[in-house]
Amino acid sequence: MRALCVLAGLALTGAPAAAQSAQAEVLGTIDAFLAAMRAKDTAAMAQHTDTLTRLTLLRPGPNGTRVVVLRGSEFFQAVARPDQPAIDEPIRKPVVQIDGDLATVWAEYQVRRDGKVTHCGYDAFHLARLGGKWKILNVSDTYRSSGCGEPW
Repeated sequence: MRALCVLAGLALTGAPAAAQSAQAEVLGTIDAFLAAMRAKDTAAMAQHTDTLTRLTLLRPGPNGTRVVVLRGSEFFQAVARPDQPAIDEPIRKPVVQIDGDLATVWAEYQVRRDGKVTHCGYDAFHLARLGGKWKILNVSDTYRSSGCGEPW
């Protein structure tokens, strides 16, 4: 659905068809990754990432912001733990930039567990087109536990 809204917006602005297609492919990779995360499907998450993928998470700490860096495989295992509820992390208002085989996406997100918003912020995705397919290389995010509003 999100990809269709982006495509409709691009059609109205007169963006070239190739750019629309590439943007839809980039957003499709992110949507598929987030769906796999929601399903706790580590194999599917791995299909949409590179073996060197990292997650760079900015989190509040006792002395200000701390940076947590996880390998993709570490993140997959953390979100797929059977003793935890699934993580639903929709994004909205994505801004996609593409140059050749590099893409970035900046988007607002909410994290929901059992239908309740636990935190929100912004995701910054970096993707590369590898072997003709877009793969997530890095995801960085900000973090707020208040002011997130109701689930979208």
